[in-house]
Amino acid sequence: MATHTSSADSSRVRPSSLGGVALVVASIVLSVTSYGSLGSTVRIRWTYGTYHHYGPEYLSTLPVLVAFPVLVAVLYLCTRWILEYVRQNSELERFDEFRTIYDIFVLLILGGVVTSQLIIIVLNL
Repeated sequence: MATHTSSADSSRVRPSSLGGVALVVASIVLSVTSYGSLGSTVRIRWTYGTYHHYGPEYLSTLPVLVAFPVLVAVLYLCTRWILEYVRQNSELERFDEFRTIYDIFVLLILGGVVTSQLIIIVLNL
């Protein structure tokens, strides 16, 4: 008979995982609540000086507000997949320490994207 060798750690949800979900929800709430107060376009680039730049300076509001939550959700799902891949395929002796550091970096990255979203919204009010 085969024995089940999975660890009990995989069944519980870590607070850092909930933090990632909270940042996805925060991005969605931020987009939904700011949609009514923004105009039909939002400025996504601020330039100083007279040098030439490529790409748009203004975009329609709806695609920008949809793109941020989608980006945060995709990044979160990809980081969860990477963590699971590393857990299954690596021989890390201290996986819990790695996971803690990894989760902190994931939260910093997701928080940076949500902060960028907030900055763009505030600068367009």
